[in-house]
Amino acid sequence: MKYLLIHFLIFTILLFGAIALFYLYGKNIWMPYYKKYCTTQIQTVKVIDKECQPCPAPPECNQTEPKIVEKECPICPKPEILTPKQKLFRHLADSNFICYPKKLTLIGLKYEQQLEVWGEDKGEQHLIATYPFTAFSGILGPKCKEGDRQIPEGIYGISYLNPNSKFHLSMRIDYPNAFDKKMAKREGRTNLGGDIMIHGSNRTVGCIPIGDENIEQLYFLAEKVGIQNIKVILAPVDFRKMNVNITKANKHPWLRELYNKIKQEMKPFTSK
Repeated sequence: MKYLLIHFLIFTILLFGAIALFYLYGKNIWMPYYKKYCTTQIQTVKVIDKECQPCPAPPECNQTEPKIVEKECPICPKPEILTPKQKLFRHLADSNFICYPKKLTLIGLKYEQQLEVWGEDKGEQHLIATYPFTAFSGILGPKCKEGDRQIPEGIYGISYLNPNSKFHLSMRIDYPNAFDKKMAKREGRTNLGGDIMIHGSNRTVGCIPIGDENIEQLYFLAEKVGIQNIKVILAPVDFRKMNVNITKANKHPWLRELYNKIKQEMKPFTSK
């Protein structure tokens, strides 16, 4: 057994020695076979640097002809169409009236050619609407006689409502009042005229036209409030903003008294 191990060791040493000698001195024999079967062939690619060609230039823009882009117009909402009564309700709501006012005051301004509508709520005055005159006749100054085409000036009421007016609808102002009659008697004037109306349409010979749609609003409101609760103030100008210069050449000495009275009546009616 001892000799067997010795022989195995000697054999192993000789075998590894032979292999080492073959590896060192037999490369010419085994190297070709090794390269052929045991190595990976690497294919080399030769990269040739080539100068890049410049890109073609974009087409020239014509700066004098801007590009026009067509766009569709947005669809505009249709305008709201309200009846005269609906417009009146909106005026009342904008003036904080939950129901109809107890009293109305109409202020007609001749120079400004506007009719203001004021309503009373808990002792306070609120502007409900302002209607422009659609026509005007005469000049500044009071009405003194029939046919002078003047709009009266003073403090009045409404005597009746006329649903069958040839000017659509109308509200009769109770001219002449007591002051007008008193001054006319003092000056010896007669035939003071009458039938002064607030009405529709766009024609006038001393009345106050405000157009058909606006008279419908005002007429309906007057019916609800009652004509006994309506006051009408007719002034040459808006005395809250300006004054009238009464010269010595004026032939009515009572005019200053009248205008002072109108000024006092207009004081509570100021927009906040």
